[in-house]
Amino acid sequence: MVRTVTNTVTRDRLGAWVLKCNPVAWDLRAFVDSGEGRVTSWSVQPGYRADLMEPGDRVLFWVSGDGRTGFDRGVWGLGHVTAPAEPWVETDPGHWRAAGDAHGIRARVEVDVPLLSAPVTDADLRAVGCDRLEVQRQPFLANPSWVDVDQLAAMGPLLPPWPDPPA
Repeated sequence: MVRTVTNTVTRDRLGAWVLKCNPVAWDLRAFVDSGEGRVTSWSVQPGYRADLMEPGDRVLFWVSGDGRTGFDRGVWGLGHVTAPAEPWVETDPGHWRAAGDAHGIRARVEVDVPLLSAPVTDADLRAVGCDRLEVQRQPFLANPSWVDVDQLAAMGPLLPPWPDPPA
């Protein structure tokens, strides 16, 4: 039996990329406490999804976990891809909690994602029927995840205005 695999994400169905942050592995608290208010690059898994990422694509920054780190699960930032994904070379350990936490990173994407002053939580999304997002159904998939155009439209009333893409 030959099994055909089709790509889940296509450019015509893409609403936004979802970049997930696990604050247990990446120290989001230290990042925020250092005065940072904008994510400028993020690790992604090499593959067709990373290859599809283009400058100008919308990005949701999703914080995962159970909230014990002080960050509720949900959307914590809105922004855009600013450059295609590329191989990653470790030059700065950044905010990884342990040096070994970055060992599996093989690619990164440049983004411009301002953090929100308050998140749109997973509970907020579920309350309006947004409960079938890939990040909700399969939270342990590698970055990037995604939402389709219909899911993004359903989320729209909860999200603040999307920032303009950087020039």
